[in-house]
Amino acid sequence: MEFNNYKCPVCNERFKSGDDVVVCPECGAPHHRECYESSGHCFYKDMHSEDFSFEEAYVQEHINDPDARASTVVCPRCKKENPEASFYCNSCGFPLNNQQNTVNPDFNSQQNSQNGQNIPPFGFGAAGMPVFDPLAGMKSDEKLSDNVTAGEMAKFVGKNTQYYLMVFKRIHSSGTSRFSFSAFLLSGAYFLYRKMYLFGAIASLLILGLTVVETMIQLSPGYRELYYQLLNYAGNANPLAGLTSQFSTQELMFLYAPLVVTLLKGIVMIFCGLKANRMYYKHCIKSIKKLKEQTDSVNINSKLEEKGGVNVFLAACLVAAYFIIGYIPMFF
Repeated sequence: MEFNNYKCPVCNERFKSGDDVVVCPECGAPHHRECYESSGHCFYKDMHSEDFSFEEAYVQEHINDPDARASTVVCPRCKKENPEASFYCNSCGFPLNNQQNTVNPDFNSQQNSQNGQNIPPFGFGAAGMPVFDPLAGMKSDEKLSDNVTAGEMAKFVGKNTQYYLMVFKRIHSSGTSRFSFSAFLLSGAYFLYRKMYLFGAIASLLILGLTVVETMIQLSPGYRELYYQLLNYAGNANPLAGLTSQFSTQELMFLYAPLVVTLLKGIVMIFCGLKANRMYYKHCIKSIKKLKEQTDSVNINSKLEEKGGVNVFLAACLVAAYFIIGYIPMFF
């Protein structure tokens, strides 16, 4: 790991590539090995506590130091330092574009009101370009559950954080959720995409299994024969009379079996749409709490990004399987 954006707290010299660096196991503060050994302990030893943050202490010490900030950007919202090339804060996700971060740094305080209703958490930068708040108007330390903050949730969710944080806040505060059209349309693929592998596998097996059954029925010789017979009665003045007189009850049930299977798939899809957001909220809360128990505070952000986010490859494979199985009958 490179520490070129930091200075050694003992000698106050900026780290260079190739420096022998020692990182404090308690707070993560980097030191030149020579400086660390000469002191015999971490520079911040007396400040070590459960709430101590080396990054916050470093920012406060160097926030007015032009040289220290030459290659870093301080987030106007949470005061964390970030590499100069960063577009978003590594801690809270706030936009770090120079034209944007000088305007309305705290979106949570700009909940404008129009006709008595809050405007969604979007603003405009100095250049008149729209600015999206990754935290959806929330502060990074705002609680979305016991011991889980909005900042941690945004790190874990990764994609489409604005939508999910607004939905999760609604679930946490009022217990109500929203219908997920993504989960309705994609079902099992949605859950696999969001790394909810168990339910994703169950939903995928249900949808794929029903699709296979539907396809096998439609491709069977018996069904095709009955189907062609049914077409001959399409112009009958009284179709019901013709059907009941020409087909037995078992044959009619067989003819309408694909429709029944389609209705069953629809029920599964509607269930996924109704429950997806609430299930994803519970999945995120459980996963974040587990990661926080197993990971130290220095590495928690990278761990949240690694274990959270999405699985595009697996979801794409399943969607491809849906289409292949669903369109087989078109080639026969």
